[in-house]
Amino acid sequence: MNIYRENYWSLYLDFVEDFKEVIYRGYRLSHLVHFPSLIRNNSNIWDRIARDSLQNELHHHVTDQKQVQDFFTRYLATWNSPQNAKNGHIAFLEDSLLRIPTRTFEKYFEKNKTIFIKTYKYPHDQAQQNIYYLQDYLSHSTAESKAKIKKQIQTLLTQFSDHHLYKDHVFQHMLIKKIHFVIDQIEMMEQLLKKNNISTVIMSSPNHFGRVMAFVAKKRGIPTICMQHGIIGNELGYLPKVATIDAVYGQFEKDWYLQSGVPEDGVKIIGHPRFDQSNQKPAITKAQFIKYLKLDKRKKTLLLIVRGKRNMNKWQILLEHIEKTLNLNIILRDFPNDEQHPLLLHYSSIKSTKNLSLYDILPHVDAVVSYTSTVALEAMLVGKPVFMLHTKLPSYTGYYNGLQSLVNNDPLKLADAIQLYFKHAKWRKSVQKIQDKFLAYAYPDQSSSGQRLRNLVDELAKGAKK
Repeated sequence: MNIYRENYWSLYLDFVEDFKEVIYRGYRLSHLVHFPSLIRNNSNIWDRIARDSLQNELHHHVTDQKQVQDFFTRYLATWNSPQNAKNGHIAFLEDSLLRIPTRTFEKYFEKNKTIFIKTYKYPHDQAQQNIYYLQDYLSHSTAESKAKIKKQIQTLLTQFSDHHLYKDHVFQHMLIKKIHFVIDQIEMMEQLLKKNNISTVIMSSPNHFGRVMAFVAKKRGIPTICMQHGIIGNELGYLPKVATIDAVYGQFEKDWYLQSGVPEDGVKIIGHPRFDQSNQKPAITKAQFIKYLKLDKRKKTLLLIVRGKRNMNKWQILLEHIEKTLNLNIILRDFPNDEQHPLLLHYSSIKSTKNLSLYDILPHVDAVVSYTSTVALEAMLVGKPVFMLHTKLPSYTGYYNGLQSLVNNDPLKLADAIQLYFKHAKWRKSVQKIQDKFLAYAYPDQSSSGQRLRNLVDELAKGAKK
């Protein structure tokens, strides 16, 4: 581990331990609150996390991520409720990260045995029988408990008046706010499980409400499945593992979780149902695609995957080099998709992908250049060559290292690799070999992930009946 990761996890475990006596309904709230949101805008603490000197002020000294996982595994083990997955509904937390296609639900999950949990109800939402809104389960009897807990936190904060993090007023405000939010989440999930017969819970992340779901379900003996919502590029979003099973893309993730202290039976390779779309026919033809985006049908098409205004200078260098050496259609997809992206405004030759879905775009392009994104994996599953403009985070897991020369943080070198691909058949064959080897490890089973998810749900149900 580098010093950044060591300090981050050490600081996190300090926080969890220092506030462990703040309890609601038997849950230690410091285990449930989303720690990064407490320090997100604290540039001082993020700067210090990258320095050796912070270690002198920390009680925990994490040198292996197993220490973090073991900490949570021990806590979760304090609830030894017998597993109960019988005769109930399969519940999906339908948030922005789940992204399971409607077709998957229709094909593999019976409508009368499946429910969808939503964290918010919007005015335009249609009334549907199998959608459950958490706010409908919010209790208004928590005011007294919140007041007591707020007082308890304020007392603890006075004991840490010189602490390098806790003395920060923004941190203190956010801590109380987030603790109150977690109390509401616990209350809503407790009430939902009390009033509805649920046998399995499927979520998209071990953080935010997903963590609360996992803890409350664990306490009641209900198994949980955490879908992998994106490539594990930044480990801070994937540890600690809290669900019964983490359903992952491939062998990379399984090996990574095992190295992080997760037992082998806690991880299952099932891919992700949204990637099943790579084997489906797009909704539009190539001719319709070209006409809709006003492309030149005589040219090859390069798709850029960008994220907002990140690394703008590097993208500009890459594009200027490509435009000098290659005659291509260049189209851009932003996350979130924004037709006013600066690159579109600066280069009149670049077209936006507009409102087209990813799987209506990928089959019709000739190559993809991306930041370190899950879309790069999706493009390879569709059979497209991918080149990656990489900016390494201090908490990067090395997910795309297997792509070798197809990944580069130097935009000129990456542009040269793209040029070679379009101009030399020998290089195209080399790119294909590199990507085939990468996919054999990253996504080894391209059979229906929807079916594999259904099989996993059924396995958990069988285990409960034994």
